[in-house]
Amino acid sequence: MKLPLNIPRARVAGFTLVEIYIVSVLLLILVLAMTATQFFAARVYTLAATKLTSTASGRKIMNDIRDQVRGADDVDVVIYDPVGNTFANIPIGTPQIGNAMVIYTNNPNNQNTNYGIIYFVNTLASNVCSVQCIGTNVQTSTLANNVVVWITNYYAFDAEDCSNNILATYVNNRLIHVKFQFCQWEYPLAGVGNGAMYDYYQLQTRVAPRIINY
Repeated sequence: MKLPLNIPRARVAGFTLVEIYIVSVLLLILVLAMTATQFFAARVYTLAATKLTSTASGRKIMNDIRDQVRGADDVDVVIYDPVGNTFANIPIGTPQIGNAMVIYTNNPNNQNTNYGIIYFVNTLASNVCSVQCIGTNVQTSTLANNVVVWITNYYAFDAEDCSNNILATYVNNRLIHVKFQFCQWEYPLAGVGNGAMYDYYQLQTRVAPRIINY
């Protein structure tokens, strides 16, 4: 004689189709939010890195020029002609504003000869260059084109008094005002051309030579 088996089956739990749709949508929203956060963080990092790099290199150049001016025997704001590699002093009575600055250091072995370095704005390459000189002779073999790049202002140097008024004469105790205005790609990976974004910076300093020999 067979006895009937009366064994209760375990109830199988599961999700409905609506619940699966809701979970999928929430998961998709979460993934999109995380992706957008990652892209935003990457853009902020790139922008900050570009600004830090631009200002750091610019400040380094400013510090180098400041130290050279302070230790110079003579400093003149001049007009430089990159085509002929010549420079000319600004006449007395004319505001001492120029696209170049000559920093002289006397030769210890020959006080009649001035050795110096010229910083000038090269509009052809949109940068600030440097070149050494002996007296009024420019040493073209020492030309350096990578001092400051993407410069936008032509007159980057002027001579001022203690009240920051631009001078029109050669006087002692004058301040040399250096101002660099330049642009930089906001996102360097974006490239150049339509749609490229640029950011503009300005760095300036005022410094006086410690040794006066005008």
